[in-house]
Amino acid sequence: MNRRELVAGIGSVGVLGGAGGYVWLGLPSIGADGPRSGESEDSGPLDVETIDAPGSEAGSFEVPGDGVTVIMFFVTACGNCQSQMPLLADAHEELVDSHGDAVRMLSATYQSPESMDSETLRDWWDTHEGNWPVGYESGLATSYGVVGYPTTIVVDSDGEKQWRETDVLGTDRIVAAVESVLEDDPGS
Repeated sequence: MNRRELVAGIGSVGVLGGAGGYVWLGLPSIGADGPRSGESEDSGPLDVETIDAPGSEAGSFEVPGDGVTVIMFFVTACGNCQSQMPLLADAHEELVDSHGDAVRMLSATYQSPESMDSETLRDWWDTHEGNWPVGYESGLATSYGVVGYPTTIVVDSDGEKQWRETDVLGTDRIVAAVESVLEDDPGS
């Protein structure tokens, strides 16, 4: 065995050991609250800064809230996020028609208000026909252990993340996930 193979072998053991630690202990938390991974952790509601846009009012959106909350994390330059919008709009319409106020929807961009002003976000939202609250995620992704985009999660009325997918999702898949959580959520 030569030196290069030995160094590669030692490096591989380190990578596997680190990966094993993540599997065993989970990802390290960032911030005081840590991720909400389905374990009971009452750290109170989180507020997302929302903007004035179609279906959205300037102010804040509280997670959790009454009923089940669907949250899509996105960035405006992401082609998959843009592709997700009409499918999410269809799911939103179907869920509101079937379940009314028992389902809330929020889209949260990873982009900060400093990097993208609300007018630019509003224009993007209008172009992609969003019609529910939209805002800046400001720590929500970290609280729920979300990485990547587009990522859609479903949070129950207690604030526990019950479902998560990162990809462009069909309307039927989103609706089925939300309805599954609604069935098990006593607060809905």
